[in-house]
Amino acid sequence: MVALTRRHEQNERKRECDRMSYFLTSDRLGFRHWTEDDEVIAATLWKDADVMRHMGGPYDDDGVRSRLALEISRQKKFGFQYWPIFLLDTGEHVGCSGLRPFHDEEGVVELGVHIARKFWSFRFGEEAARAVINYAFQNVGANAIVAGHGPMNTNSKVLLHRLGFTFTHEEPWGERGILHPFYRLNRTP
Repeated sequence: MVALTRRHEQNERKRECDRMSYFLTSDRLGFRHWTEDDEVIAATLWKDADVMRHMGGPYDDDGVRSRLALEISRQKKFGFQYWPIFLLDTGEHVGCSGLRPFHDEEGVVELGVHIARKFWSFRFGEEAARAVINYAFQNVGANAIVAGHGPMNTNSKVLLHRLGFTFTHEEPWGERGILHPFYRLNRTP
């Protein structure tokens, strides 16, 4: 029994150290910055055909490396990226959620969420998006946030409505230029 208690205490200390490395947390999720050492977890997310179905399809190894490098460079240049997210209680990688610039529009950023298939039924996408929205308005100084989704992605459409976004327009997206619906959430005074 003493060994179990000691192991539990060690696990709790490890979780607390992990929590301290997150720059942003929600009830169940911790956010940190991508590093070059994250290629394996990035690949498990971005090479998954189901996860990437509405975002142009899965990446190959070069695509994962390019996307990871892009996210790291966005953090350096803009102070935000699509951050990797983890379960606070286990440290397990859940996906990524964050921001990117939107069409050079001053004070406007785009929200994105990619959740690993294993975690789809737990509303982690909504929890992550809410944390990122608050971060965008409070820390980035965004005046508005936009988000789009694949035309057949009804789950993302429902999520954006639940988050308070309003449909604004459709625009071509991706290599094939498929029209995607876009939504906007303005900062409230």
